[in-house]
Amino acid sequence: MLRKYLLSAGLCFLIFGTYACGSDHSSTPPPSVVSFASGGNYPEGIGIDKSDNVWIANRYSNTVAELSNAGVVLATFPVGMRPHGLKIDRSGTGNIWIQNTAGAGPGAPTSCPGATSGTVTALNSHGALIGTFCTGGDGPQHAQFDASGNIWVTNQGSNTIAELDGGTGALINTFPTGEAPHAVARDESGNFWIGNYYSGTVSVLNSAGALLATIPQGSVGLQPTGNAIDLSGNLWQSVQSIDHVSVFAAAPSFAPIRSEAVGIGPRGVTIDAAGNVFVANQESNNVLEFNSSGAPIAEFLVGACPENMAIDSRGNVWVTNACSSTVSVLKGVATPSAATDNDSNG
Repeated sequence: MLRKYLLSAGLCFLIFGTYACGSDHSSTPPPSVVSFASGGNYPEGIGIDKSDNVWIANRYSNTVAELSNAGVVLATFPVGMRPHGLKIDRSGTGNIWIQNTAGAGPGAPTSCPGATSGTVTALNSHGALIGTFCTGGDGPQHAQFDASGNIWVTNQGSNTIAELDGGTGALINTFPTGEAPHAVARDESGNFWIGNYYSGTVSVLNSAGALLATIPQGSVGLQPTGNAIDLSGNLWQSVQSIDHVSVFAAAPSFAPIRSEAVGIGPRGVTIDAAGNVFVANQESNNVLEFNSSGAPIAEFLVGACPENMAIDSRGNVWVTNACSSTVSVLKGVATPSAATDNDSNG
């Protein structure tokens, strides 16, 4: 049975269709859902560093905010224009990389290759500027690191994914994808799974950028947004136009496994260390949780236009609410992993 929890300043929730507030006297009290200001305007990308501080890309402020794990804004830092995605190199340098969809940024080059405009801004773990670098394409959205620490960035406006040196920011190469690549997930073999927003396909590239497979639109659907790889190596891909999350088998099969109905306008997908799956639904203002078998187990009502999520070391799920300029915290609902913050890319 689906459990439903309501965002509130106090501990108010819906359980099995019954609304209650105040103290809970059951043996397993339901989680609380709390909200904090995002430190800027229209938060989208999110990541959590090794100190459990939360970093948020605020699209219309052209900044990144650093919040403590208690939700206090510690600092804000200027980046490029219209930042969307944010990725932290937790297993390496701890640097924070921000994808600037409209380009430029502090220390940006005067021009980028081929008259492209996409940039990424890199900050160190304390927020000091490392530099702003060209992605070799337009409209960069999201990123993943490879085993060497290089960062791969989807260029939605150029139908490519770029590989940049994770130390220097130098552009190494770009590789073709489908039309309007948005989210990118990386599996245990180092393959990149890329949802192509306009062509309604998923491109799978190996660690050298060679195309392994294209999952067709007939299996995916238009407007694939967020995605994540589960414990079996399967891809969970949210599909905004049909309000579903679709599951595809690990390489080398890539076969469709199933499709699950979610809320309206699904965006980010994140998976915890126990295999539970969380999907943020932008137009129904909720997050749905599925178990590892794909059965829905909980619904959490959050702020307006939830987009992306990250999991901290306490098992809290942090959710950016773009339209309300807040971040919601689902307290203790996830199983954390020491190796990753399980951030989403919707």
